Amino acid sequence: MWINELDENFIRLGLERMKKFFEDIKKPDYKVIHVGGTNGKGSVCKFIANILMQDYKVGIYTSPHLERINERIVINEKEILDDEIQKYEYLKKYDFTYFEALTAVAINYFMEKKVDYSIFEVGMGGRYDATNILTPTLTIITNVALEHEKFLGYNIKAIANEKAGIIKNAPVITASKGKALNVISKIALQKRIDLYVVGKDVKWEKIGKRKFIVETEKNLYEINSPLYGNFQGENIAIAIKSAEILGIEKEKIIKGIERTKWPGRMEVLGNFLLDGCHNPHAVKAFVDSLEDFEYENLSIIFGVMKDKNVKEMLKNLKSLNATFIATTIRNKRAMPAEKIRNIGKKLGMNFTISKNVEEAINIAFPNDLVCIVGSLYLVGEARKFLHHFMK
Repeated sequence: MWINELDENFIRLGLERMKKFFEDIKKPDYKVIHVGGTNGKGSVCKFIANILMQDYKVGIYTSPHLERINERIVINEKEILDDEIQKYEYLKKYDFTYFEALTAVAINYFMEKKVDYSIFEVGMGGRYDATNILTPTLTIITNVALEHEKFLGYNIKAIANEKAGIIKNAPVITASKGKALNVISKIALQKRIDLYVVGKDVKWEKIGKRKFIVETEKNLYEINSPLYGNFQGENIAIAIKSAEILGIEKEKIIKGIERTKWPGRMEVLGNFLLDGCHNPHAVKAFVDSLEDFEYENLSIIFGVMKDKNVKEMLKNLKSLNATFIATTIRNKRAMPAEKIRNIGKKLGMNFTISKNVEEAINIAFPNDLVCIVGSLYLVGEARKFLHHFMK
């Protein structure tokens, strides 16, 4: 398939190629919900899609995929087919990157299939992300933490500026705090658009295992989250406020959220827990969420990309009383397991080395709870193996 000829790991920020593509096509007539931020983007996309799908035809574009490229482009839970991707081979003429090409495919595919709503997850940053060619009905910036510093900047304010680059003339919802919220608030004020802030305009509280209360100015919601993770309260709050702005009634909001599935995010498969936490902020959220699990013996299988802040990620795992296993993901951007072990050693952590996730799983399996974390690419590899391992 032509898309596989492109290098998934090659990043070339800028909207020049997308602008040229956009000049050549009929403009989308569907409503766009644009979702940026550091963590929680995919969960928010899925929650909102499941709410809207009860009454509308909804396209959802997320990244990365776990097992199949088709997972990135979905309409009402039906993935795009290989043949449907293949027919967009003519897009090669724009000299797109991998992500740009898939974004262009999604834009066209959703038009062709006549969706009512499309939900586009930002790939990286915001200002120069390929998805930023679209004009949203609603803009979401989940939160802002340090990530992709080489491309986005080395402090929260700089990263927030990049992520806030998706703000146009549509209402904005965010769970950002501190300096990041200051940046977003200033831009919203300049553009004279409504800004809704989690913690102020919509509040949430965890009241039990996977159970949350969310309060807006309109309603009080009691939600049984289908997804594990304390942090899902924040994502659910964003989704609820988004749905209210779009005019969805309370009962359908609750039903949509409670039927959501999102593989690879605090996903439980037998005694395995898979989470694609790929930056320090996400790893901390993962560790905090382990309070919902009962275990005596814990194993952590960790694999990561070499461009991540691995030292800070490991610092957040260090508090766990666990057996640590380092593994190397099958990706040219992956950090070798030996280097993970060396970084961990300096922090006082003892890692066992495994050559791949399959070997790591076999080493860890006897334990009560085996967590596979550090990257969605690692989670994708693990899921493929576990489908057979657990039969």
